[in-house]
Amino acid sequence: MINTQNIGNKELKIILPNTNKALREILDGATKEQLQTLSNGSAKTLGDIINSLFKDTLQNNTQDKILLNLLKNNPTLKNLTDTQTTLKTLLQELPQNTQLKTTLSQFMQNINNIDAKNLQNKLQNSGVFLENKLKNDHSLQHDLKAVLLTAQKEINETSLPNKTDILKHIDKLLLQIDYFQLSSSLANAQTLFIPYEWDMLEDGSLSIKKQNEQQSICDIELTLKKYGSVKLRLGLFEKDQLYITINTQSQELHTLLEENIQQLKQQLFSIGITPKNITFVQNNTQAYESLDKDIGCGFEVSV
Repeated sequence: MINTQNIGNKELKIILPNTNKALREILDGATKEQLQTLSNGSAKTLGDIINSLFKDTLQNNTQDKILLNLLKNNPTLKNLTDTQTTLKTLLQELPQNTQLKTTLSQFMQNINNIDAKNLQNKLQNSGVFLENKLKNDHSLQHDLKAVLLTAQKEINETSLPNKTDILKHIDKLLLQIDYFQLSSSLANAQTLFIPYEWDMLEDGSLSIKKQNEQQSICDIELTLKKYGSVKLRLGLFEKDQLYITINTQSQELHTLLEENIQQLKQQLFSIGITPKNITFVQNNTQAYESLDKDIGCGFEVSV
């Protein structure tokens, strides 16, 4: 299983609109009434509102919820294509034998090659934890956002015929990473895109939230080309006790998964994980309620 302790500090320092494109986008798109609500009615200008929001860090729970709602419903951010598609398009535009193309190609490995250590490294280098790495003086050699920011400056100085297209895709990918950064900060969780290439996958993200030393929650949301939406909530307790709730848009996939539950249980047992309960539910709310009932405690929805 993934060691969530090593993914990164859950309090990501997403402070200013000039360093987070997603934050700038939602503030630019917010109504006057929404901005006044964010600042508790005390601000007169956008600058006042920003100072009110980010004087220290985003710690006001009411403000966080308002911003998270604005983030999830912003039309520009909602209509972004998935991160994998942007990565693929950027790779196609880049010249052969360049360091950026090599780095991005390694990042987009096939999901068939997944393993725990590989996934851990990909999550750490997804770009979402850049600010925390800078704060703690960690290596940025493989961090996706750091690589893209460096490449953006370098490509600006080139005379490539498709320079404009390359920069457009880099800017879009940076916006998508900023979206996950801001979502992580506001939801007090670690929310990331699925960093793998998979023929069946249109889009995918996961959110990991550590409740305490004994409890972690992982929400996985996938959009599959054949089966549509699939949402899973995994609750890991006492290091090896796993509860799973599954919601599928497709009845065909529901049936297929049910038929292979025993195989899944055997695979979990083989790596030292005990599947305490695996439940199929009809909607997200039911998924959360089901998990709460099984383990006897409540959890905040983080996706």
